Amino acid sequence: MTDYPDFSHLEQAGQVVAAIPGGGWRAYWKDEGPDDGPLTEQVLAWLVTFKGEATPITVDAHGHVDDAESADRLIPPGEE
Repeated sequence: MTDYPDFSHLEQAGQVVAAIPGGGWRAYWKDEGPDDGPLTEQVLAWLVTFKGEATPITVDAHGHVDDAESADRLIPPGEE
């Protein structure tokens, strides 16, 4: 962790027991895109914990992977 200059802390997380495909879901932020505009990213996968909680994992245009827990909205497949 000390190799990352922006590392701040660790957080306890539930044990991940499964990863399932994103299934066409997208994450939407109203002001995280260019010029503080909207941003939409594909959900690459859902991480499922032993408690049954699912966390959407996104991938951006540059291939960077992150969780989308801060998204303003999750858009189901086929919805605009």
